[in-house]
This record gives sequence, C-alpha cells and structure tokens, in this order.
Amino acid sequence: MGLKKESLAKVLKGVDFIALTTDLWTSNQTLSYMCLVAHYIDSDWKMQCRVLNFFELDPPHKGAVIGQAAYDCITAWKIEDKIVSITLDNASNNDGAVRVLRSRLTTRQGYAFDSKYFHVRCCAHIINLVVNDGVAVLASLISNLRLTVKYLKKSPARIHTFVEICRSLALQIGEGLSLDVSTRWSSTYKMVRTTLAYKEAIKTYADQDLNYKWEPSSQEWDLFVAIEPILASLAKVTTALSASLYPTANLFYPHIVDVKIALRAAMVSNSLIMRNMGTAMMEKFNKYWEEKNNVMVIATILDPRYKMRYIEWCFGKIFDGGQVRIEIGEVRGELDKLYAEFELKHREKKAAETKSSGSSSVTIDRSCSLPSASSEFQSYLSSTEANPSKSELLIYLDETNVSLSDKEFDLLTWWKVNSHRFPVVSRMAKKFLTILATSVSSKSTFSTGGRTLDDFRSSLSPSMVEALVCSSSWIRGAHDGSFTHVVCYSFTNCSSWSAGLCVIEV
Repeated sequence: MGLKKESLAKVLKGVDFIALTTDLWTSNQTLSYMCLVAHYIDSDWKMQCRVLNFFELDPPHKGAVIGQAAYDCITAWKIEDKIVSITLDNASNNDGAVRVLRSRLTTRQGYAFDSKYFHVRCCAHIINLVVNDGVAVLASLISNLRLTVKYLKKSPARIHTFVEICRSLALQIGEGLSLDVSTRWSSTYKMVRTTLAYKEAIKTYADQDLNYKWEPSSQEWDLFVAIEPILASLAKVTTALSASLYPTANLFYPHIVDVKIALRAAMVSNSLIMRNMGTAMMEKFNKYWEEKNNVMVIATILDPRYKMRYIEWCFGKIFDGGQVRIEIGEVRGELDKLYAEFELKHREKKAAETKSSGSSSVTIDRSCSLPSASSEFQSYLSSTEANPSKSELLIYLDETNVSLSDKEFDLLTWWKVNSHRFPVVSRMAKKFLTILATSVSSKSTFSTGGRTLDDFRSSLSPSMVEALVCSSSWIRGAHDGSFTHVVCYSFTNCSSWSAGLCVIEV
C-alpha cells in the first residue's frame, strides 16, 4: 500500500485541479467511517477518480469535526493548493463542514481555490427531495398500481385473463406490466407510465374479478397524465446521472433546465393541484440553490455543444422579462472575470518559461542579417503579442457549436485536441469540468466497504478496512480499470443510504 500511496501522491503533485466528494457511513460494526474521494483530469485529458481516505470518524459528527477531518486529509496529501470544490449531500452538518473547510482553504490562497465555487450540493439528493414533494399527490395511484401488478402477477390464471382482455380490446402488450422497487424513483415512474396504456384493460378486469379492489380512479389517472411531463423530466435527470461514470457539473444543467421549464408551466396551470405541486417543487429547488453558484452554468458554457448561446436561450425560458438580461449580464461578467484571471496566470507562466529558456541559451546576434526597420517591427510584434485583437474566449464562443446529435462526441477528447488553440480557455475547462454534480463516488465506495466488512469479516480493524478499500481504488485506477456506478434514486428513503440514493459497483 505504501508504494501505491507514494505513486498516487506523485501523480497528484502534477495535477492542477482536484474536486472532492465526501460522505459518512455506518458499518455493520456500528462504526462510523468517513470517505474522501478525489477527482481530477490528468495530463492526457482523462477523468480520474481515487479514494484518498476511508477512516473511522469518532462522534459527534458535527460540521466542525467533519470539516477538520477532511482538511487533515487534504494537508496529509499536500493538495491544499489544488482543491477546486467539494460535493456533499444536503445534511445540515455538511454546511458546517463546508464553512470550516472554506475558511481553512481561503487562508491558503491557492490558485485553484475560489470560495464562491467551492460548495456544490449533491444534485441527486436535491432531485430526490424534489420528487418526494412532487409525487405526494400520486401516493394513492402508485399504491393502487403496485398492488394491482402484484395481484395480477401472483397468479398465472389472473395474468392470462388480463392478457386476453388486452387482446379483446385490441391493446398492444408493449412493455408489459412492470413492478417497481419502492426505493427506486425511476422504476416507479416506469411502472406508472407503462401501466397507463392498460387503463381500459384494468377497468374491464375490475368488473370481472370481484376480489380485485385496487382499481385507480379516473381522477388519479388524469392527475398522472397532467403531471407526467414533470416526472418525465426528473426521470431524464436520473438516467443521465446514472449513465455517467463521473457525473460532472456540465451534465446536469441542461436537464435541470427541462425540469424548471416544466415546473414553470405547472405553476400557471388551470389545475389547483398542478399549481400547488409546481410551486412546492420550485420552492424546494430554490431552497437548496438560494446561494448563487454558477458552477454548472459555466461548465455548460465550456461544453462546445452548448456555449453561451444555450445559456441565453435557457434564461429566456426560465426567467421573466428584464430579469433575463440581468442574469445573462451577470454570467457574462463572471465569465470575463474568470478569463482575465486565467489569462494573467497564463502570461506569467509563459514569461517565466521564456526567462528560464533565455537564461540557459546562448544569445546569437542576428542584427547584421536584418534591416533595422525589420528589427524594430519584430520588437513591435513582441510587445503587442500579449494583447490580441480578439480574446481566446470570444473566438471560442463565436465558433459554431458542435452538433448535439453527435453521439460519439467526447468532451474531454475535444478539449485535448483543441487545447493548443485555446490554451487559456482549456485550463478553465479543466477546472470546471472536474467539478462533480453528485456525491455518487463516495457512496460507491461504501458499497466496497460493505463487501469488505461483510458478516464473515466483521472483525477487521478500521486501519485494515482503509487499506483494503483505498488499495482497491488505487490499483484499479492505475490499470485504468474504471468502475461503473448504477445509481438508484428513490422518492422514499432507502434503508441502505441516506436520501434514498443507492449505488452498486459493477
């Protein structure tokens, strides 16, 4: 383990930006463990993920304790000046932890650190909370459909009768009846959506089977049809995040725009239930993002498929009147300020490299081979080179967007290929595309911890557990043996993880 740790430390030393995720987990020993996971883009523009620490954290688990423990890990790895962000779920103690970490890192004044981009709330957790509020009005329909599917599938005779009814009504069988897993939001949405096609068949079956007592009412069906666009947009977010190995900030914003557009439509609906539901869900969104943080917006701009054009279009959809211009102006100002900071750092780096190479090389006098006017012109070019007529950022934004229909598009590969054209903007991209939208990687590590500390190995010491979990991450990472996250977002709390988010490592 020692050699692998030294090797990883050398790698991290050469990395510019590191994004962290962290969470707490209680093992079958009833011991509390804290996990700290680092994400970074390497020199070959590949996203990397490593578990830095997996250690026992003694109670009380207050924000100050969690924040100090995370900071101790960061300083032990000597990466204080590389930390960009930390992604956590929305527990109140995590807000305290962020305050401690932010104050510690602010005093370090690292190049990568910017306090306003530091705290990223786990988008998966927020989506889960929003869904909780939104589907409360569908509780009766969901319960009835769940019992209906169980009742029909429990008996071959019943399912045979149901299929015959579908055929007599000329209904296509399609995806068939699907029973959900109550802790997985996406499976429940699928159950309701697929069962809607059999509404008439269920009604007919209820007339024939007197023992069947769970037929949904017409009002419940109508309510689901009205709410379906909102639930569909939330399901797409779930699918997008669970399909990604590393759900970074740029992936989330386009989907959340869809959700907000659907919620705004619900808030002006003719239905009182729809208006109340839309308002409740929008308030939940705003509650967790009331602190202004444009991490996801900037990350989306640095995706060549979207750029600033997409943000302008989105703001026109989700803001009213004059607010659109204000929001666009703020984002443009923030983007220009970021570019100026990165451009200054780039010029300082180039100047240092030029000075270093100049001091180590032999100066050759070529003045005799050039006319004096040409020599003066060369000096003029050198003096104006640092102030081009059009900045890299404007050139990048003005170029045509990459087609969204390109299914083979790889964002990091695009930046790898184009980094020589946009040396400054590519560094901005490397920073913001490193930031994680969810804390999935930490919860995935708990899956590893759960297999390490099973019922047959429940006497392992915390130090041995950390050695096994971290070594597993470092070895697989070194051999590019990336793991896949299967993410299950529930709208009721899951017994495995807080916030109903289950992660299975495959």
